[in-house]
Amino acid sequence: MYVRKHEIKTLPELTPKRDEILLSLMEQAMQGNLPIYFAAVPTALIVPFDMDYRPDLHPTGKAAIKDSFEKGKQKIFQKLLVYPRGVWFVVSDDYIPLFAALNGLPDYVPCFVLGKPDNPYLTDVQGPIKQEDVGRVLGVQ
Repeated sequence: MYVRKHEIKTLPELTPKRDEILLSLMEQAMQGNLPIYFAAVPTALIVPFDMDYRPDLHPTGKAAIKDSFEKGKQKIFQKLLVYPRGVWFVVSDDYIPLFAALNGLPDYVPCFVLGKPDNPYLTDVQGPIKQEDVGRVLGVQ
């Protein structure tokens, strides 16, 4: 049974742990108190918040990862939403495109970064994005 990526959140076995840091940062960004930038982040520096979450082990998750991977091969990339933690960039919500990227192991992944990125390994840093675009980037509009 194939389920579209947006429907995955309704399956309890495909629900990662709740990341309160991400939620706080998103709220700050929505209020205009935290800038969001776009950057190409090295794949090697992207880590999942929920290290035990494995959508690739569930048939629905596996199908969604394959679909995202195929889109990536067609140059249709989903930008990950990340936040910095030291030298790392944490993914808390975009696990399907993260797992797809890990399948292909590109050097860089397009990301929206919550907060001003201060990391010499990033490329193509742009922003901050306009406040009127924040809701769209965060998926709440």
